[in-house]
Amino acid sequence: MQNLSISFLGKDGPGIVATVSSGLRDNNCNIIQLTQSILGAEFAAIFIVQAPDALSIPELQASLEKLLEKDRHDISVLIRTASSGSFSESVACEPYVVTTDGPDGPGLIAAMARVFSRHNINIDNIKAVLGHGGENHALFVLEVQVPLTVDIGRLRRELHSVGKELGLNTSVQHRDIFEAMHRITDF
Repeated sequence: MQNLSISFLGKDGPGIVATVSSGLRDNNCNIIQLTQSILGAEFAAIFIVQAPDALSIPELQASLEKLLEKDRHDISVLIRTASSGSFSESVACEPYVVTTDGPDGPGLIAAMARVFSRHNINIDNIKAVLGHGGENHALFVLEVQVPLTVDIGRLRRELHSVGKELGLNTSVQHRDIFEAMHRITDF
């Protein structure tokens, strides 16, 4: 079996996941990981699948595109051999959550991402919520993998400094603490 990474991007609508997962099943592919999101009116998903060695990427791509077109979904498909391993497997890391909120404007994510890059920190996930807290307000939640060699105090100071320049409130918390503080309990 070969592991493939398949990305889907296009106009959102009901039935896309049903079409895609059926097409993968019809090609004897097993879904082993998947993430999917809606951004505005755009559907975005990445599937990691195990596919038969005899199945070529062009053959699978043609099959999926044909099914998506038949079901009238305007979706682009990109397939490549899946990468193995992950950043946090090759570098000893701790998971952190960084939140920023304040006035929206160009370059907010770029400024934070440059700080992470300087410290060899990998961004696992970003969620941007615009308009939360008022018009022209931005809230970003970044899940990152921080190498054990990084000085967390220095990182916090640098993120707060960059945030202050942009008018953003910034918080850096270990993921376990973040989740404990934001846990919703049933009563």
